[in-house]
Amino acid sequence: MEIIGKPTINPILFYSGKISGYTIWIFLLLAILKIRILPLMLPWNLDIIAYLLLIVGLIFSFYSLLNLGRSTRFGIPTTKTKLVTGGFYRISRNPIYFGFNLITISSIIYILNPIVLALGIYCMGIYHLIILREEKFLTEAFGDDYLSYKRKVRRYI
Repeated sequence: MEIIGKPTINPILFYSGKISGYTIWIFLLLAILKIRILPLMLPWNLDIIAYLLLIVGLIFSFYSLLNLGRSTRFGIPTTKTKLVTGGFYRISRNPIYFGFNLITISSIIYILNPIVLALGIYCMGIYHLIILREEKFLTEAFGDDYLSYKRKVRRYI
């Protein structure tokens, strides 16, 4: 099974956006484990919000990856795939990225560090550019089926 597809945007932006996101998720995990890499400026009442966003983000991401099954790719597939519209894909055309964004926002809230904020904004912007290119690919690959789905289901939620 092909896991790595063709980057949807400039490869430097594509990979740097993904690495930025994964990096701040690692910062979040380390902060939760009380391993301080960056200084935390967490007000006492924001940790609950950060935890809730993290849990919802993880649920969206993992369940949506399961829904995609063999159609899962990092980038645009170079082989034929099927259009997935079930599970969380009934309420969002991009539930994995929605989940990723929630995890990123959770990281930003929990750590409240300018570096994490900058990396988070950058990776969410890159994710949005990736989504726009994926939508173009899906329109070309699935035509009217995708356009019909696109009219019924919102991009994020």
